[in-house]
Amino acid sequence: MDYDYKDREVNHDFSFLNFTDVQAHFADLNISLLRGRHVQTGEGYIFTLVNNYVSEFTFYYRSLYGLDLKREKSENIEYYYLDFPEEGKGKLYSSDRHREMSAWDSLIALMLLNMYYDRLFDHTKTINRPILENEIMNSDLAPSYKKVFFNNIIRDFYSDPEWKTAMDHYKRALRTLDQLGWVKLLPAGEGDGDILFIIRESINRFANLYHYEISHFDTFVEQIMQKKNKK
Repeated sequence: MDYDYKDREVNHDFSFLNFTDVQAHFADLNISLLRGRHVQTGEGYIFTLVNNYVSEFTFYYRSLYGLDLKREKSENIEYYYLDFPEEGKGKLYSSDRHREMSAWDSLIALMLLNMYYDRLFDHTKTINRPILENEIMNSDLAPSYKKVFFNNIIRDFYSDPEWKTAMDHYKRALRTLDQLGWVKLLPAGEGDGDILFIIRESINRFANLYHYEISHFDTFVEQIMQKKNKK
């Protein structure tokens, strides 16, 4: 049986799981949210589903997992994600599903956040490898980027093997950020190098999660270098 979400009464129970549209797409939405994905406008049926049943899913995740379903908005784009409540870490904190971002993930997310703000008035924040290389070499934070990506070697030119190592780190981090919903990986075309993606609006949440690293970027870079030197 089909249900019109606009006309229904909102009940704090799990009966909504029997609705036809919920049964059709619940698994995809649930897996995405529990893996830490930020589900935003433009993601088709999973965004429509959570947006239509906000109250029900809020009750569902708080009751079963001890997690809060959050909704935020950036540049008129809404996105949803699961977060730990103020009073505790939730039931997923100690499980395999909870994963902290690595230092590389955080560094590259911070770099992309800066690039996002630089393109704030662009309709689509599309980035390819030449743009990344230019950011590493010529941006205000270039000395810090070079330290990390090129093992503390700061110069005006790097060899192809050095760039390959740097971009391998980037590709691994981009896969993580794509899973989180902060970027969208695209097939690279001619002129893009081997990297092409869109920075999505939900990356703004990174500014809240990692405000210390953003405010103390040089210190953060030094911490990354110390970890690399211990390996």
